[in-house]
Amino acid sequence: MILAHLFRQVTLIKRWVLLGVMLFAHMVYGQVNEYKANMSLDDLSINQWLASDGLTSNNITSVYQDSQGLLWITSFNGVMIYDGERFEVYDKNRVSVIDTDGFHCVIEHPDGRMLLGSQGSGIIAYQNGKWSRLVTEGENVAKSVRDLMIASNQDIYAGTDNFGLFRIREGKSIPVLPEQLSNVTVKTIFESKDGTIWISTEGKGVYGITATDTLHFTIANGLKSNTVNALTGDQKGNVLIGSNAGLYKYTPKEGLKSIDELSGIYVNCLFVDESNSVWVGSEMGIFRYNEDLGSIQRINSKKGIDLVRISSLIADYENNIWASSNRSGLIRFKESLATNIIRPSISSDRIYTVHESWNGKIYIGTDQSQIDVCEESNCTTIPVSSNLFDNGIRDIYHDRDGSIWLATYGGIVQIKDGIEMRYSIETGMPANNFRTVFKDSKGFFWFGSRSGGLVKFKDGEIVKHYANNEGLESNFVLSVTESKHGEIYVGTHSGGLTIIDTLGVSHTYHLKADDSGVLFFNVELREDGTALIASTVGLVYFDGQQLSQIKLQKDERSRTYFDILQDDLNSIWVTSNKGVLKIKKSNLEDYLNSKVAYLSYVVFDENFGMNDEECTGATRAIKLKNGVLLIPTLGGVCRIDPSKLSTDMKMPRVKIRHVFADQVSLDLSSDERIEIESGVNRVAFQFSTLSYLSPERNLQRYKLEGFDKDWSEPSHAGEIEYTNLPPGNFVFRVMGSTDGYLWNEEGDEVSFKVLPEFYETLWFYLLLVLAAVTLFLGIYKWRMNFIHKQNIELRKVNAELDRFVYSASHEMRSPLSSILGLVQIARSDTDTDVSFYLTHIEKSVMRLDSFIKDIIDYSRNARLGIQSQTVKLHPLIGEIIEGISYTDNFALIRCEIDVPEDLALNTDMGRLKIVLSNLITNAFKHHAPTDVEDPFVQITMFKTERGVSIRIADNGPGIDKKYQRDIYKMFYRATTKTEGSGLGLYMVDEIVTKLYGQLKLDSEPEHGSIFTVHLPDLPVPKF
Repeated sequence: MILAHLFRQVTLIKRWVLLGVMLFAHMVYGQVNEYKANMSLDDLSINQWLASDGLTSNNITSVYQDSQGLLWITSFNGVMIYDGERFEVYDKNRVSVIDTDGFHCVIEHPDGRMLLGSQGSGIIAYQNGKWSRLVTEGENVAKSVRDLMIASNQDIYAGTDNFGLFRIREGKSIPVLPEQLSNVTVKTIFESKDGTIWISTEGKGVYGITATDTLHFTIANGLKSNTVNALTGDQKGNVLIGSNAGLYKYTPKEGLKSIDELSGIYVNCLFVDESNSVWVGSEMGIFRYNEDLGSIQRINSKKGIDLVRISSLIADYENNIWASSNRSGLIRFKESLATNIIRPSISSDRIYTVHESWNGKIYIGTDQSQIDVCEESNCTTIPVSSNLFDNGIRDIYHDRDGSIWLATYGGIVQIKDGIEMRYSIETGMPANNFRTVFKDSKGFFWFGSRSGGLVKFKDGEIVKHYANNEGLESNFVLSVTESKHGEIYVGTHSGGLTIIDTLGVSHTYHLKADDSGVLFFNVELREDGTALIASTVGLVYFDGQQLSQIKLQKDERSRTYFDILQDDLNSIWVTSNKGVLKIKKSNLEDYLNSKVAYLSYVVFDENFGMNDEECTGATRAIKLKNGVLLIPTLGGVCRIDPSKLSTDMKMPRVKIRHVFADQVSLDLSSDERIEIESGVNRVAFQFSTLSYLSPERNLQRYKLEGFDKDWSEPSHAGEIEYTNLPPGNFVFRVMGSTDGYLWNEEGDEVSFKVLPEFYETLWFYLLLVLAAVTLFLGIYKWRMNFIHKQNIELRKVNAELDRFVYSASHEMRSPLSSILGLVQIARSDTDTDVSFYLTHIEKSVMRLDSFIKDIIDYSRNARLGIQSQTVKLHPLIGEIIEGISYTDNFALIRCEIDVPEDLALNTDMGRLKIVLSNLITNAFKHHAPTDVEDPFVQITMFKTERGVSIRIADNGPGIDKKYQRDIYKMFYRATTKTEGSGLGLYMVDEIVTKLYGQLKLDSEPEHGSIFTVHLPDLPVPKF
């Protein structure tokens, strides 16, 4: 809340500052327009925008500038907003509240709303990027609104087609003068200084509503037409009325009076500037009338632009005059900063050279075979009879003896006392195609040619010839000038810069290792002995030892530079094929001292009054003794007076127009920080310097705080796009300039936040850390459990190993000892049949063999991997039963087998056989058949969902529960009544576990035992 309050306070301060700037602009505007009142309309600079430039149509109904500086343009094909960078079009395809694309007018309400009078959608309101219809209570305003006016009390007046006039106050609308205007088309509404509301109509004249009365003027009261199209007031409080038949002035004291100078003119619109000049837009041109000066001017065409069917006239905050036309689109007038000497004042508009003589006359060389001589505003011609091969006059020098020296492509021509003398190849010259003529301080002439090098000349004789490899490195000489020390500087084509010292020795300097294609058109020497050179590759600086190229501010237009002039007001002027550059000397010094990275400039071109922006590079432009600059162009001689150029540049306004997140426009109207959703790849900004003096020259610099380290280089682009911005808070700032010198550093800014993805949030990082800690602890705990289990296993293995060693030695030694004892007894006992001893020895051997077999099975189970195969269970059971059928108890015990013949299991056959053999053998071996009535062993097997279930039951002596936990231990025997190794059930348990099965025992003493084994089907490898 506190931040929002501070933001609103800052916004309020900005609005007051903007208001102050606007008031200051109006003060300056008044001064400038007073100067304009004395300027001919023909001297105003003019520009035009058509449908090909971005308008929806060349039929424009009105133009209006809002308080931000944006231009609103209405038409019958939608409404447009122009910011100097782009035209934005809003029509029924883009705005849902618009029924038809026709618009008549636009005006700004004090609350910031833009109100538009439409042709079929009523009054449309626009504010902060949102469009709506102006809905009122009471009688509805007609859908076709011709004009809108905001009165001093903020009442809205709407003039309609065929339905009269409506007043809207506090959301309620009522008709005005319904008896007189109910079926009338109201063309214009105007409030005069005394508060009178004036209404112009189609066919019913003019009405004026005062506090006490209603005025009405028609043909009967002095009008020449009852169709009145325009109303306005001048600075004296007079009301101006424009009709189909002329212009009228009304004052309460004098009444209605016709302005005779404009009688009969079809007036469409009116505008009064600060000099109290009345601008009249008509069907056949624009008039400017100033009663105080007694002047009236008219312009109906300029530079091919037809100034007809003018529908509106306004002045913007920079003093430009804008006109909309029903035929010629959008037109801008502004004060011309240049004048032009053109035909018919001179013989041709294609100018090659301008020379100021010692007598103050101006000599002009064109593509014609004659010299134009101008003195003040009068120009005469001097014909040239020598054959110039239709290439005109390239350079002129007027000597104090009256001789006129001409450089032409027909040779050097001297005219004195009306007699011509031509110096050419026929007279000993090295070439005919001369471009430059120069006279040095010692009286020597220097003639530069295209193909014959440089000639030093005096008294009709060649003093010295400089050519390629003879003092020059190129025969193509473009310029010659002299330093204050008497050195001759020669600019060449592809041969660098050559300096000829006072002894005639030449020194050549190169910009590159190979200067091919580099043309040094002209050299401007500076007071400190350095030089600036205009060339095809840009501006070049010579510090007396070497050449270096000057970095200029970026421009979308590539240029060739022809000449350089220094004026008397610390500025440097550079002519080019695309206008004239003005550079401040202080800025040049800053650049040369590395204080700035590039050289800024202002471009003067057709926007500033040049008849043609393309200068020529034949010879030189000049600065006259009075400081005026004369520049040769393809459209005449351009005349610029630096002393009359305003030094009070207005601070340009800057506006961030749109912000797009993945091409979706964001709302910039809220005081709250904009939030951009996560996952947005592109954030684009569109911005403008709101100056219309020369929109294509507007510059911007931008910086995204939180991302960019420095401000950008100046650019004309007006938009920038950022991709894959990280999450965080950002402020996008932009500053603007019209000339590269004066920057609106406050500019405009927009704050926004890029929201993070869930995996980029602090919570996610905390959860990630927590998960990592949990994982670490889990791994640590698992590792500790693993180690603990390994320790248990190791202790178990060690215990088993101890038991194994003890039991194995006992089990192996016991039968061997028995055998050894029987052998000894048999040797001493001669009475007993030897077969008795052999039988007992056989039993000991069998016992030992069984033990060794169990040890081998145990070893294999521990070492070998599982070898799965499909095992038929019925044959396997039969094989095991047959193997134990010789045992003592077998014949006494009933054996029941319930195993399906087709029952199979995918498992390790060897291990399965060990399990079944041990369990079945134990059932028979440990049975006590004589102790029960019906001794039996039941073997049951059946298929399960996962594999096979095996059940081996008997009704033998059973196993006491206190022994059941230990029977699976290695070498454990619960009874000594029967023999055994103690490895059988141990291996059964180990094998069942290894085969991913389960083993269960149910037993009670004297009730028998049931062993249940569940074994799964294991994958059988495919070979």
